[in-house]
Amino acid sequence: MAVSSKPRNPTASMPASTAISRLNACLRGIDRLFALLAIITLLAIAAVVMLQVVSRFTLPSSPVWTEELSRYLFIYLIVLSSGLVIRQNRHVRLELFQHALSPRYQAVYQALCHLLTGAFAAYILPYAWTYAMIGRWQTSPALEVPMVWIFLSMVVFFALTVVYSTLGAISAFSDLRTSGAR
Repeated sequence: MAVSSKPRNPTASMPASTAISRLNACLRGIDRLFALLAIITLLAIAAVVMLQVVSRFTLPSSPVWTEELSRYLFIYLIVLSSGLVIRQNRHVRLELFQHALSPRYQAVYQALCHLLTGAFAAYILPYAWTYAMIGRWQTSPALEVPMVWIFLSMVVFFALTVVYSTLGAISAFSDLRTSGAR
């Protein structure tokens, strides 16, 4: 019996549907991770705001850092949720005429919207990085954390927008292929 000296690539013989199902499972896991992080951030905002309110009534002075922390948590809540909103097509958009289009043209419209959004985010991403690097020399007034961590939220936001818009465009093109086959 001859033994091949080449290492076997397990994905080479894998059917496309299995690869797609694995990719979808990975994407669902990433979606769950971002949803969990967004939920934790929202709960942290609620806890910080409650601490601020309770301390105003019970302590001689309330902590000065609570307002700043709640602001930064709110920024990250938006950033962490942005990709999920794009992935589920729940973002604010103009739908005046979309319902009047055939399924094929709706898929074209969706793909075009995702491509434009992703292209804009990809264009802005280097500028967001430049902006974030300004924060290396600054600290926040109350928490005294480096502002680069706050400014990096813009980089994460635009990077997630690029990734999820690309996934949305791929999904829309897939819908376009299936609507064209009918």
